[in-house]
Amino acid sequence: MKKLKDYELIISDVDGVLIREGEPIYENLQVMSKLRSMGKEVVLISNNSGINRVLLSRLLTSFGLPIEPERIITSAVATAHYLKTRTEVRNVFVVGEEGLINELRNNQFTIIDEKQALERGAEAVVVGLDRFATYEKLSLAARIIKNGAMFIATNADRLWPSKAGLKLGAGALVQAIVFGIKKEPDVITGKPHKWILVPLSSDIKVGKTVIIGDQLETDIRLANTLGVDSILVLTGVSSKDELTNSSDDPTIVTNTLLDLEIE
Repeated sequence: MKKLKDYELIISDVDGVLIREGEPIYENLQVMSKLRSMGKEVVLISNNSGINRVLLSRLLTSFGLPIEPERIITSAVATAHYLKTRTEVRNVFVVGEEGLINELRNNQFTIIDEKQALERGAEAVVVGLDRFATYEKLSLAARIIKNGAMFIATNADRLWPSKAGLKLGAGALVQAIVFGIKKEPDVITGKPHKWILVPLSSDIKVGKTVIIGDQLETDIRLANTLGVDSILVLTGVSSKDELTNSSDDPTIVTNTLLDLEIE
């Protein structure tokens, strides 16, 4: 079995691996910090569209893992990049939180609020995790899409790990719209889809890259799609029991990264 030192590029998830609703998971943070001090290239890729990269960088640094915002790619970053490079969309209605809205604004997209959307719709609807979403907001998003707007999902995560336990993810909101209007998203930009890797400037080399995550359906599936090694850590969503009926097989399963050999 390979040791962590054998990899050149370490791609890690955030929620359920490094933090749990803002609280540190030190067993994993300690190992990631060690890998950075060894000169390994570490990149964080998260499906959490609500994360502000600058604030996350500061938070992780305070937990002992210094990492620049440029080394953090979220599904919000991937969504903005996709819309900017692949579409002619300039205004969007967002079901999502501040990190997603800010990322879109920073890329010169006009955010259409609910009042404006009621009057004139929007060119696209972007749906991410929104812990403050209302029935009316989801219904409005569905109507705009049904009237012809592009439908973008930042990710299809069913669940996410909170301090109180598992909570519904962005995928639950996406599926409410899908079920209501019988239309799938035009694109899903987050893991396990490769769109989230487009903003990544690093080379992904088979045998030299490992993806670390807590979810079989996203992190491990992405690794398998790319043909690279993967590590499932049991500090987040997926459990050991789920491995039996899953076709997404990780290279390594571990309770925490501390249980693995680094050197």
